Amino acid sequence: MHPKDEKLQPRLGAALRMARMRLELTQEQVAKAVGFVPTVYGRIERGDMVPSTPKLKALCLLLGVSADVLLAVQPPEEPLPPEPPAPPPGDSPELRRLAMILRELPPDRFRLFRVALQTIANPDKE
Repeated sequence: MHPKDEKLQPRLGAALRMARMRLELTQEQVAKAVGFVPTVYGRIERGDMVPSTPKLKALCLLLGVSADVLLAVQPPEEPLPPEPPAPPPGDSPELRRLAMILRELPPDRFRLFRVALQTIANPDKE
């Protein structure tokens, strides 16, 4: 590893952990969504390894954080932002987490959820 990159792994891991926790996701949920074995994703968050480029892109999309933030790509005179940028409006952490949960539901439970949601959204249409 290049001497200037020796802090890359821990910084990347810390940024991933912060983004995951902001979305209230577990390491297992993130690992499963991106296609990692949970123990491998745990090693990435601990700074023991770096994901491949395609996996890094998938993590960026899932966690709503740019690769620039994760890799700390910015001019040296600027300090790192204290927290990754918030997801765009309408794409709140709660909605992202709900979407992740819904993707994991079996078809029969998804239909049940949809009926319950329609009932809650339109209580007068019974």
